[in-house]
Amino acid sequence: MRPLLLALCLLLPLSLTPLPLAAQMVEESLGRDPGPLDFIQGDSYEQWILQSLAGDALVGLGPDGRVVPRLASSWKAQKDGAIHFTLRPDARYPDGASVSAEDVVWTVRELLRHPQASATKRAILEGAEVGVDQGRPWIRSRKPAGRLLMELARVPIAQRGHPERGSGPFAFRKEPGAWVFTRRDHFLKPRIDGIRFRLLADPGAVMTALQKGWLHIGAPATRRQAEVPPTHRLLTQPMHAQLVVWSRTGVGPLQLLERWRRDAFPPQLLGQNARPSRGLWPETLGFETQAIDAGAALPKGPGSWTLHYVAGDESIEKLLLALRERARKDGFHLQLIPLEQGLLGERLHKGDFQLACAVVVFDPHPWAVLEYLEPKGPMNFSGWQHPRLAELSARLQQGGEFDWRNLQSLWARNPAALPLLDFRSVIWVDRNLQVVPSPMGLYLHTPGAAGWRWSRE
Repeated sequence: MRPLLLALCLLLPLSLTPLPLAAQMVEESLGRDPGPLDFIQGDSYEQWILQSLAGDALVGLGPDGRVVPRLASSWKAQKDGAIHFTLRPDARYPDGASVSAEDVVWTVRELLRHPQASATKRAILEGAEVGVDQGRPWIRSRKPAGRLLMELARVPIAQRGHPERGSGPFAFRKEPGAWVFTRRDHFLKPRIDGIRFRLLADPGAVMTALQKGWLHIGAPATRRQAEVPPTHRLLTQPMHAQLVVWSRTGVGPLQLLERWRRDAFPPQLLGQNARPSRGLWPETLGFETQAIDAGAALPKGPGSWTLHYVAGDESIEKLLLALRERARKDGFHLQLIPLEQGLLGERLHKGDFQLACAVVVFDPHPWAVLEYLEPKGPMNFSGWQHPRLAELSARLQQGGEFDWRNLQSLWARNPAALPLLDFRSVIWVDRNLQVVPSPMGLYLHTPGAAGWRWSRE
């Protein structure tokens, strides 16, 4: 999990012309160019979609967030903290080679070694050891086994020496202007022939294509409450996703944002896709609502802060403009500065910002919020620390329990980030296409797109 800048819905598909049901190729689109498929360096949301189709992790997460087998048919946690995995004998790469323990070792070590490796995966594997015992790969980490297993679902295994090659249910090829995935012989037994993505950044064009029946799946433009066309049905999915603001200027701006988020966003901007956040951590992960408890008075205006965000998402930009107007009423000026996604990421990791805003998609377990707190957590952009963090985190089990409440109370005294909005996905799906909804979207769980099928109504 990491800060991910995406549209308010997870999917923006497009097709140029309607396809007959017999073709069974799903036509979709990507809002941004994902770049080359790369299981080591790729770390954008679009890249994760590609990896979910072309790759397999040792374990998966089912639609309900539970750990399920994937490349590993079974596993066992040892007393020394290592988890030993038994690999499926029928897992193969597109060249016919079997997935081996050596591939697991190479992937883990390359993620820890490569200077441009995915920050998300590097954080998952921080301090981990990997090896082979009697042909079975093992991974040892300081993290509890339950947490490590859930996080390993975000680490697809690449073929040794080939960071672009995975063993997933769909074979990948790049065509001019398209990213194409075709069904292959795989243990998940995909039932659609494949998926073709085209680059389409304009939500208005997606909306038009939806209404003309040129899409199988698509996200309607949030600014227009149009009727669902007769060729499609409405599908809503809860999401572990929030619009988050980080502060490098202390808790004061976050205290004000906590107040402004209640009434800053007009209902017509929120639509069906979002609602103001109520606490500090996602309620969908089992956390109770918790207010900032800094013990300090709210800052008094006039004042001014800069807020960096990713350019190009019209919905997010309109929401931030509404937030700026709400701040102005209290005598504060928010200078909104759009940046290309990579440049914003650099600023976040360097701490070169006053306020910064991004959409965060959390993994479906409470440990995901530790990335705000841990010294090398991929969302700890302010250097947040506390002497009791190690003590409390060592006792954590499931969300909502006593130690989790204590940890959230600790964070509430001096938080470095605040969610503004909670999101859900609202999409239109072809009536003949059966998909598996999940808070992780349609792709990032197991079986993901391999579980889709065509059927006539």
